[in-house]
Order: sequence, then C-alpha cells, then structure tokens
Amino acid sequence: MLRGQHAERSTVVATTVYLGLGSNVGDRDGHLQQALQRLRAVPGVEVVRVSKVRETVFVGDGPVQGPFKNAVAEVRTTLPARALLGVLKAIEQGAGRGLDGARNQPRPLDLDILFYGDEVIDTRELVVPHPRWHEREFVLEPLRELGVDTVARRPAPRPVVIEPPAALSAQVATWRSGGCTIGLVPTMGSLHEGHVSLMRAARGECDRVVATIFVNPLQFGPKEDFAAYPRDLGKDLQHCARAGVDAVFAPATAQMYEPGFCSNVDVGAEAQGMEGGQRPGHFRGVATVVARLFALALPHRAYFGEKDAQQLAVITRMTKDLGFPTQIVRCAIVREPDGLAMSSRNVFLEAGDRKACTVIYRALCSAREAFARGTRDRDALVQRAREVLASEPRAEVDYVELRREGDLQPLPGGTVDGGRLLVAARFARGSRPVRLLDNMSLAEVEAP
Repeated sequence: MLRGQHAERSTVVATTVYLGLGSNVGDRDGHLQQALQRLRAVPGVEVVRVSKVRETVFVGDGPVQGPFKNAVAEVRTTLPARALLGVLKAIEQGAGRGLDGARNQPRPLDLDILFYGDEVIDTRELVVPHPRWHEREFVLEPLRELGVDTVARRPAPRPVVIEPPAALSAQVATWRSGGCTIGLVPTMGSLHEGHVSLMRAARGECDRVVATIFVNPLQFGPKEDFAAYPRDLGKDLQHCARAGVDAVFAPATAQMYEPGFCSNVDVGAEAQGMEGGQRPGHFRGVATVVARLFALALPHRAYFGEKDAQQLAVITRMTKDLGFPTQIVRCAIVREPDGLAMSSRNVFLEAGDRKACTVIYRALCSAREAFARGTRDRDALVQRAREVLASEPRAEVDYVELRREGDLQPLPGGTVDGGRLLVAARFARGSRPVRLLDNMSLAEVEAP
C-alpha cells in the first residue's frame, strides 16, 4: 500500500430488534434464561435489556394448555432479519421444540421477532412487525416497560384496501417473491356467511388471501339491477377482517376497465342454456372479469361457491382453456337454518317472499329423496321438483334442469345415475322482484 493511502472500510450498522420470548412446558424460567444465554453467545448479537418475566394465560387457537412465562428482549444485531430468524429457530430446537409441529401447541420455547428496526418484511417464513403483537397484552406491557411507544407503532387495520390494479400486482409480486401461496376470493361485495366460508377456506390453505369486491358491469344486462346491487364496503371489510383476509381489492370501474377496453372472453358449452339463456352476455362478463383478476393477482388457488354452479363450470373451463396456473376450489353452499341458500340478493326479500322462497330448497330435497328411493328417470326427477315449486303461488319458475355433475352438460332423457338439479325462480310480490338460484347434487348428501 502506498504511504498515505487509506483503506476503505465498510461499516456494519447494528439494528435494534425486539424479541418476544415465551415458554409453557417444563422449566419455563430456565428455558427463557438459557435462550438469553445462547443469544449472548451469538456473534453479532448483543442483548441490551430484558423486561421482567410475566406469567400469562394461553391466548389463541389450539388445545387447552398451561400458562406461559413471557418476556421481551431488546437486542442489537448486525445479522440480517432472516439470519436472525435462523438463529432463533436453532435455539428453539435446542430447547426441545420440534420445528415441524403444528401451530399453537404447548412448547418449551417460543421466540418471535416483534420488530426489526423499522423494516417491514412480509414473506412466508417471516412477517415483521409481528402480525399480532398489538393484540397481545403480554407483548404490549413488556414493550412499554422497555420504552417502546406502542401507540406510535400500532399498525394500520387489516385487511389493507387496494384500489389501483397495478398496486395489487405489486403486492402479489412481493408475496410471491417471499415464497407465499396466494388464495383469491372474487366477490361483488354485500358479503355474507357464504362468502366468509370461502375466505376461511382460503385462509386455511394459503399463506396470503386476497378478496375482491367489485360489482362488475359487464355481467349485467341493460334491464338488470347493476345500479341497485347492494353495496356496503365498510361492512364487507368487517367480514373480511373476521375471516383473516390480508388484502381487499376494491377498484373503481374505470380502474378495472380503462377507456378503450374492448377485450372479452367467451366460453362455449358451459355457458349455454340456463343462466346463459336467461341472461345473454352474462357469462362473457363473468369470464372476462375473472380472467382479468387472475392476470392481476396470479393466484395459486381461487375459491368459488357451488351456489352459482353454472358460473363455476364456466370459470373452470375458462381457466383450463386459457392455461391459467390456478387451482379452482369448489366450496359447498352455505344455507340459512330453513335451507335458503345465502345470497347477496336475499336482503331484498320482503317477509312474504322470504317465507315463500324456501320452496326452492324443498323442491331440491324432494327430488333428491326420490332419487335416494330409487327413481332414476331424468324427467320424473325434474317433474318432482316442479310439482313442489308449483305449490307456492309466489314462485315464478325460470327453469328446472338436471345436468351432468361438473361441467353441467345436458343429460339425455331416460335413466340417470345422478346429476345436479338446478333451479332459478323469481319472487315478485314485494316492492321489487328478487331472482334466486339454487342447486343440489342428487347423489351427494349435504353436510348439516
């Protein structure tokens, strides 16, 4: 080196990190102390301060289990967040915790990164700030003891609401880069327990869940109820939060369909007859909006209810034909106690029509019971449902059809070995007509 020349030295900056410590198996205090000792022995880690240890009852889902000993440690570290996570997992394993065990089980040691400086990390393995830190008093109290302003750090409410399509794509790209599987639940809002069941199914199978709330004008005919379709975003967000949804995509129509938008998706056989006959152009609008949502969200799985069985068949065909790498997940119909299939349009039913519309469920059950007793003639099964529907003067039947399971193609007359019976009927005695859809598999018994 030449005289007077200075070597450049890189400065590694330490980050202040807050760690949650917990134990409810074995020598709980001993497990916490040993964890701190092992942390102090790690190069690049300095344990600055530790809160007092508190005993708390178990909080969360899981089996009944004993109380925890909890504390929070303030740490200074030069390790990246993911490297620190690896250290914590190794310390947990050293204390006897199995790394492949189910969540929320009794455990000798639980170490969580609550905050890693001001960084926001959202991957499959690590979410920082910890997603539930602000819900746990056994975390909040020790943090305040260590001088953390928990009010200033309180996160924005979940789910996050996204409006621009580009922002949805960016969020999904971040999750995918972190190894997350994405579950998509497309809806038009006015959410009910049927929608919530789809979101919960997605929550149980995917790392991140996106629900969409968009009343799609392309699937409404000129004389249909687009303007009157019920909308209540605030209430819908409450349902999404309760179901554990991570993000809600709620764009304006102009954001989904910019000026000059002219591309549409047509689906063939699955869109023929029934709703396709009653509502020309409806399934073109459905397939187009779902294809656009799939392109924006790139979901690994998408969740649809069986109540709209023909829509499900159309989307399944479209997904296969266009090569979207998305698994379509069929979810069972959710019903009211009297059998009425949950629908956003049920809110428009006045008292008399609300009572009368249960005839649809009775008609479906009657045909299924006839099938169970040995009736196998297609037309006889359809007629059985029609007779029950005819007993209710308020019901104006659009169609009753028995179709093949899955793709809902027409079944030939004569003997059948099953199939799905589909009904559409209007109830128009109230101040506004309400059109309801329902269906039932003849060969499958619905869960209670």
